[in-house]
Amino acid sequence: MYNNTDNTSARLTSPIQQSPHNRFPFVNGQQYMYPSHQSTSMMPQDPFFYMNNHPFPQPPQPQYHQYAPTLPHIANLQNHQRLVQSFYIPDNLREQLLKRNDATIAAAAAAAATTETAKEAGLPEEVHVYHSLYRMEDKPGKVLGHSSWVYKAVCRTNGKYYTMVRIEGFRLVNEQAMSIVKQWRKIKHANIVSIREAFTTRAFGDSSLVFVYEYHPCSITLFEAYFSPQAQALLHARFQAAGINGMPVPETTLWSFITQIASALKTIHGAGLSARTIEPTKIIMTSKNRLRITCAGLVDVLQFDTTTQQQVAMHQQEDLIGFGKLIVSLACNSPAPVASSMQSFEYMSRFYSPDLKSVAYYLLGKPSLSKSIDEVFTLIGPRLLHELNSSQYYTDTLEANLGNELENSRLVRLMSKLNFINERPEFEKDPRWSETGDRYMIKLFRDYIFHQVNEMGVPVVDMGHVVSCINKLDAGADENIMLTSRDNQTSIIVTYKELKSCIASAFNDLYTKTPNAQATTANKKK
Repeated sequence: MYNNTDNTSARLTSPIQQSPHNRFPFVNGQQYMYPSHQSTSMMPQDPFFYMNNHPFPQPPQPQYHQYAPTLPHIANLQNHQRLVQSFYIPDNLREQLLKRNDATIAAAAAAAATTETAKEAGLPEEVHVYHSLYRMEDKPGKVLGHSSWVYKAVCRTNGKYYTMVRIEGFRLVNEQAMSIVKQWRKIKHANIVSIREAFTTRAFGDSSLVFVYEYHPCSITLFEAYFSPQAQALLHARFQAAGINGMPVPETTLWSFITQIASALKTIHGAGLSARTIEPTKIIMTSKNRLRITCAGLVDVLQFDTTTQQQVAMHQQEDLIGFGKLIVSLACNSPAPVASSMQSFEYMSRFYSPDLKSVAYYLLGKPSLSKSIDEVFTLIGPRLLHELNSSQYYTDTLEANLGNELENSRLVRLMSKLNFINERPEFEKDPRWSETGDRYMIKLFRDYIFHQVNEMGVPVVDMGHVVSCINKLDAGADENIMLTSRDNQTSIIVTYKELKSCIASAFNDLYTKTPNAQATTANKKK
């Protein structure tokens, strides 16, 4: 047992600098702050305020509802024609990323619908270096007979979100069990949910063992994706509509699953460890057909014993058998253990290739010294090339989409320059600097973009007009536009190219007076 003065013990983690409570988390490189109108003097003194009142207001509807699909009559275009959608990332990818972002920072709908506060739910304000705990399950689960809870929490040292798996009422008897976590932390694999740390704590009012993992929003388990009642009903409806009887998982998808899990097991077994969680409820899908093995090291700590090479080899054989059962379950659309192997293989022979059947047959064979994950790769070798090609093709697609968004800040840069110039009270002791010379045209151009009205005097709020004008300004188009003063006494015909030159000149006058520009000039002279 451990003698501690603090409420946490038996920590295994890298050195963490204790910093003040971070209430400004970073999500996808963006820092989110609390509303500025809430002054600190008006903040309630309840330490659970931030857990019961989420600071990130959500829009009344998902933002991706604004993106309509391509119309059918313009789907086939000439080679020189492009759709508006081709200039931006695909709508389905945008929707997926928005959903992940919402799931990460959004307030829990269940918490808003109930009157139970975080304090009444028994959630501490802070556990170790994690705060803003949110319970992700309505009722506790079971892990090897122990009650378990899953939470989402924010680390105050880096502002990132993590998944916390709490084993309730667990007493750690042998401190050497934590050495297993140290080995698991060295494993970094694309198909394994990495473990950050593990520690014991009394912050929940009992002796709890907590595992901290990477957080993957909007992920579901393989069981939820294929074996839950909702998934079964959806699959049945699809098969009826397509007139298909059987083959719930396409073979290409199944081969992709096999390749990913085999790759993860190769890394785990190569490190002298065993997964011990190869089952549908312990493997998650974080995106389309992307699998990750969860609960790394959890079973090893709960069932810790002086590990020998023979025991590790036995657990690795269990991983291979569990792998085979998982393949048969997905192929036969049955989460239950295989009752009759011959009947299952006969079913697979009707819908899948002999190669797939051979892999499952090998994995479900009797354990032996020659049976290893390396032999599995010899069986699936030809399929690895297809998976590698698909992965690289998807990478090319993402890079192409990223290229479309590479310079999406240029409009913001131009609008920033406009605001630096327009309505400036004074520059070089000239209070009318922004109203004279070329700057006057820039002011009229600002009105042309943002302050137009229709024939009824109603403001024209047209985002398309704004984006079109600033894009033409950025490109320096030779198109003529007429700028009119507010009193209609002055009209100027000018091109976007001339306006771009005026803005660049005026902004350069401002920038050359800044300390940064002067320091750069001095360094060049040296």
